[in-house]
Amino acid sequence: MRRNRPIFVKMNGVMLMLLVPVVILFAYFNRTSLRVIDTQITAQNTSQLQFLKQQIEANAERLSLSSSVLIRDSSVLELQTSMLRGDYYAMINTERQVKEKLYMQSFSSSWSNHLSIYWPTVGHRVSTNLGDSYDQELLDRSENGKWEFRQTNPLEEPYYQLFIWDPYFSKSTPQTASAVYEVRFGLDNIRRMLQQYQSEAAGQSFLLTKGGAAVSGTAAGDAMFADVGRKLLQEELGDSGHRNMELDNRKAYLSYVHLPTLDAYLFHYVPLNVIHAPIMKARNLFYLSLAVLILLAFAVAYLLYLHVQKPISAIVKGLKQYEGGNYSFRIRKKFHNEFDYMMLRFNDLGTEIQHLIHHVYEEQNRSRLATLKQLQSQINPHFLYNSLSFIAACAKAGETDTIRRMAYHLADYYRYTTRVENQLPLLREELELVTHYLNIYALRLERLDYRIEVPPDMLAEPIMRLILQPVVENAIEHGIEPKPGRGTIRISGLREAGWNLLVVEDSGAGLEEGALRGLMEGLERPMDADTGCGLWNVHQRLFSRFGPGAGITLDKSEELGGLRVALRWKPKKEEDYNDPIAAGG
Repeated sequence: MRRNRPIFVKMNGVMLMLLVPVVILFAYFNRTSLRVIDTQITAQNTSQLQFLKQQIEANAERLSLSSSVLIRDSSVLELQTSMLRGDYYAMINTERQVKEKLYMQSFSSSWSNHLSIYWPTVGHRVSTNLGDSYDQELLDRSENGKWEFRQTNPLEEPYYQLFIWDPYFSKSTPQTASAVYEVRFGLDNIRRMLQQYQSEAAGQSFLLTKGGAAVSGTAAGDAMFADVGRKLLQEELGDSGHRNMELDNRKAYLSYVHLPTLDAYLFHYVPLNVIHAPIMKARNLFYLSLAVLILLAFAVAYLLYLHVQKPISAIVKGLKQYEGGNYSFRIRKKFHNEFDYMMLRFNDLGTEIQHLIHHVYEEQNRSRLATLKQLQSQINPHFLYNSLSFIAACAKAGETDTIRRMAYHLADYYRYTTRVENQLPLLREELELVTHYLNIYALRLERLDYRIEVPPDMLAEPIMRLILQPVVENAIEHGIEPKPGRGTIRISGLREAGWNLLVVEDSGAGLEEGALRGLMEGLERPMDADTGCGLWNVHQRLFSRFGPGAGITLDKSEELGGLRVALRWKPKKEEDYNDPIAAGG
């Protein structure tokens, strides 16, 4: 039998089935929101970095264009001519004019810078930085028209430097060079721009040169970013891009662009917890609220379990007890709700059912007992009158021994049938009763033979009273008496597949197959005028007590040729044989 799942389990299962899609959908929406935010952050960082890149490159380009202005200045050529002629007075005057123009050009830029002019032919230099001197080796290793990152020693601030030869292609032939123009700017210019950029955007920014030097908003942070820069330079970096990586022991979202003018990369990173903080906070709040709701749902389900399912389970248990025939079962629990009234009415219903069953059963027993007494009143007097008439005839004939035997058997027979204190005799006692009955008929008919062949182990089997005598009586009256000549009755017993069988066979004329089938069908119907009361009564008693399979079966006797009647019942405990019909015996 399939066991039904409790309502409490079903309710919790339904709640979980409803919550799982909600959690899945929320996780999907949360992931989608994070993806959208990452996309927007990517676009915003790219735009801001491109703007910062343009500013840096524009300032660097303006500084490089200052050399073009100086190339066209006549003072530069005059100074070179004065130095070649050895006209020191004109040289000093012209050099002062060149310095003034260098200062004016330097101050015209928003970036702090230094401008210098080299004359390789005479080994002279004019600069806005008074501490610099002419350095031919520096000129030889520098590239023409390209910004280069310089750091002469760890104690000095690094800077970017640009050399432009005039004419442009005269670097390979220094003797043909009119002048070399130098533009230099310090990293403080870039730091200020990075600081301004960081004040407008979350996260940190830094510049990374191709050589691995890092420039951040403060000089103190350069070392940390230099370590990160070395790792980044080991990877293939394009013109721009984005990636997730760990910086300062925190997961960060990194964006970068390439600055071809300075041959460097501009990086900006934002910790992911900063970007995702609002979404994560909303997600955690949702999960917390969901957990609280789940706990409340389980609490509600548990209350329903206590106040609804447990009372229903108690009622179901009571109904199963009633179904099994235990009408004395009562529900003793109190639930302190509306179900208490139902429990009270359920117990009252059980009391009423038990009372009705008791009265109906007693009434049924009285009815069956009355039927049995009616049968006995019809059968016993006729048998007694015939026996007394036989005794009277023997007395006239002077057959005292026959009278003595008849009286002995008749007395023992009626002593058993009128004794009501023993409602559960043994099969041995029933066979003794049948033996007396057969001896009485043998004396009266003088042509009756009988054999009793019952195994000894069956003799101690308890059996209902007067269950065998009606079958033997039927065999004599309908089998032996109507047929002339001597007749034989055989009573045998056996055990078969857990059943007890008593077989009564006679040597009478027997029955045709149709009549035998009709008699068998009559045993299953209510008794009427055409139904024999003896066999029907025995069959109904066995069937009502032992259920399907028990009762009487009729067949032709293969050995004696007459009717074969088999009584079939299951061996059970003594209390199962409490047959109220036998009480009237």
